[in-house]
Amino acid sequence: MDRESGIRPKTQAASREASAGRKLVGDRGNHFLRRIEGETEANLSACYQCERCTNSCPVSGFMDIKPHQVIRYVQLGRREALLGSATIWVCLSCEMCTTYCPNAVGVAETINHLRNLAARSTIVPKEKQLAAFHQTFLEELQRFGRVNEFWLMAALNRRPWILKEKLKSGALKQEAVLGLTLWRKGKLKLIPSRSRAVQEIQALVRKRRGEIF
Repeated sequence: MDRESGIRPKTQAASREASAGRKLVGDRGNHFLRRIEGETEANLSACYQCERCTNSCPVSGFMDIKPHQVIRYVQLGRREALLGSATIWVCLSCEMCTTYCPNAVGVAETINHLRNLAARSTIVPKEKQLAAFHQTFLEELQRFGRVNEFWLMAALNRRPWILKEKLKSGALKQEAVLGLTLWRKGKLKLIPSRSRAVQEIQALVRKRRGEIF
């Protein structure tokens, strides 16, 4: 035992190892926080981790990073962890989190923005099928200005690995039966209609991606 400190040598070594591996709060600076706040116009600094967003989320049980933790991760600059999480793809965008936030922090807006950042990054998505659906949805939206469900699913199923997985799981057959039922009831349009504002929508998407100013 060390007479001066009163700590055993092994305990001192363990303490040094713990200190070396410890991450300080804000050690990455606030650059990522300021960027997300600027791009979303959400006051993320106002979050005090009350967890009301997580408690109101209907799918928080399927998330690896809970909604309140998402905001904390942004504050800490943990970009890679967020963009590589399942949470950003599992989120339903129902905005319950934003509605129940006492400080009006844009939780849903932030998660949606992180999803778009992940779609344009080189980080492999944790939920590959959901990420592919998101990308296909945006492509169809830019193509027609609105989304036709039949063309959306046809475009998604044209992706070879998606088709292979659905054939293996039997999901493709289930989708075909559901689609036929909807078509018989007049709920599924086989021919898409183009929105009059398709060019404005395309310009808005390009602007959001930073392609035009």
